Amino acid sequence: MSKLKQFYSKHKQLVLYLVFGFITTVASLFACYATLKIGVVFFHDENGEPTELLDILGSTAQWIVGVLVAFITNKKWVFTEAEKGARSTLKQLVTFSGSRVLTYFLEVAVNLGVIALLEALGYKAFTLPLLVVDIEISTRVWAKVVSSVLVVVSNYFISKLIVFKSKKN
Repeated sequence: MSKLKQFYSKHKQLVLYLVFGFITTVASLFACYATLKIGVVFFHDENGEPTELLDILGSTAQWIVGVLVAFITNKKWVFTEAEKGARSTLKQLVTFSGSRVLTYFLEVAVNLGVIALLEALGYKAFTLPLLVVDIEISTRVWAKVVSSVLVVVSNYFISKLIVFKSKKN
């Protein structure tokens, strides 16, 4: 057996979690993008730019689609040992959604904390040339990286140990 197949066999659940996490991210970003593109017809300022209300609607659509796609893929393909049935699924959906609300607040707190810490330490942003664009690596970029890693890890363990716990346990 190849090393890649061995790795996948040993870490199948984690690999699937990350793959479906990527798919969830793409789907949720598309939901936000579509909401902004369609919504700007109705919610725009005098310059035709999206309003703050539309930004909120876009973020809300992004969160809802993200939670639903993640829940469905996690239940069906990642945490396959979880209890089945309508009552269990409803309980899992409520717990899953609640945990995502909590990790949202974790993300916000970590973002603000990392930004404050880096600014207190005198961090200076720099520009990183990437293909055809230059990306500014600011305190907000570092904060997003740190908070994203913490949220992904937190969501995985919450899903594994609480939401989709094995019926064997």
